[in-house]
Order: sequence, then structure tokens, then C-alpha cells
Amino acid sequence: MAVNFGVTIKELRKHDLNMAADNRPHQGLLLDASPLEMVKIKELDPISVEEDKGALWVALDEVTDPQNLGAIIRSSYYFGAAGVVLCAKNSASLSGVVSKASAGSLELIELRYCKNMMQFLTSSSENGWRVLGGSVSGKAIPLNEIVPSEPTILVLGSEGTGESVEVNHGCSAEEFRSFLAVESLNVSVAAGVLLHHLMGNNEKSEVHAVAQQNNGLDQDSTPH
Repeated sequence: MAVNFGVTIKELRKHDLNMAADNRPHQGLLLDASPLEMVKIKELDPISVEEDKGALWVALDEVTDPQNLGAIIRSSYYFGAAGVVLCAKNSASLSGVVSKASAGSLELIELRYCKNMMQFLTSSSENGWRVLGGSVSGKAIPLNEIVPSEPTILVLGSEGTGESVEVNHGCSAEEFRSFLAVESLNVSVAAGVLLHHLMGNNEKSEVHAVAQQNNGLDQDSTPH
């Protein structure tokens, strides 16, 4: 496969391979690749008649832990999300740790970044997108009151403090909705629960689940 794609193959001693991998598990194979380049986005396009009613984007507001970022990307792809938007400030970089935690989904899902998360959410909301933000606020509505199958942006915050103050206030405004998130769940686990509620019965979820199996993306047997 490497030869077919024009990739240069080098054979190394085990010691050299360990050094190249910084002594991380490598299963005898390493690939030197250029960093992924994300596309900047200001807003999502207006909802059209042809727009899939169940379309969903995940917006991550300052998620800094690479393991959580990778796990969220994996769940987003598995459940058929259209893509993931990262905040340019205080977000984990797209490292090898993120790629491994995503089980390959990092290479398959649409990734975008924005400089100002609140501006992105506001502009997208004006284009017809429903914005949902996880919150433990007493004013948050229960998850079971959120109706799936609407074009939605799911906003998730950092592991410790949650969404930034600006985004949290925005998700409590009239044009946005917030829902009750269980405080004891970390952000990647919460993402899986919320994505299942919003897209668990979506046909895209089933298609991507099969794609992950066929492409060998399930790496549960890989040492972590």
C-alpha cells in the first residue's frame, strides 16, 4: 500500500523506532505525516429546503485535553455529525494523541476552526441553525425536552469550567437553548450521550458505524 501511494519506506532497528516514537506504543510501524490544516469558518450556511433536517455540527469551546478531543471527534463521526468546529483559542492541537484517541476519525470528519465562538454561533443561529449548549445551570431545560432531527449546533465546553462565560450566557438567551447536562460526566462522555440523543436514530449514524468497522477504525485492541 505504501508503495502504491509513493510513500518512502525505511527499515529501522527497534531501538531507533522506539526513539522516533518517543517510547510510545507503535506496534512496529510509524508514519511521518504533515500536520492537518483546518479551514477557517465564520458561520454555517443558511438552512435550505434541501438541507438534511437531522444535520448536526459539534462546536467545542476551549476543549484542551487531547484525549477528550479525540474521543469527541470519534463519537461525532460515529453518530453521523456533519463536522466539528474548534475555537482557535485555548483548544488542544491536532496531535498524534488526538488522532489515536479518535481511532482514525480525525482524518475522515469535516474539521473547521473559528476565531470567535460566540460570533460563529450567533451568525449560524441567524442562518436558521438551532444552538444547544450543555449546562448545569438551574435555568437549563431537561434533555428529554430537546426534540432531535432539527439542524443543530451542539456546543460543549472545557473539562473544568465548561463553556466560556460569553458562550454560556449566549446559550441562555432567547435565541439559543440550553439543556441540563450531568456535572459528573466528563466532556467526551457527555458528548456521546448527547449525540446519541440527537442523532442516535439517524441513518447517517448507522452508515458511519458500518464505515468504521469496514475501515478498521475500531482500535480497542490497540495499547493506550
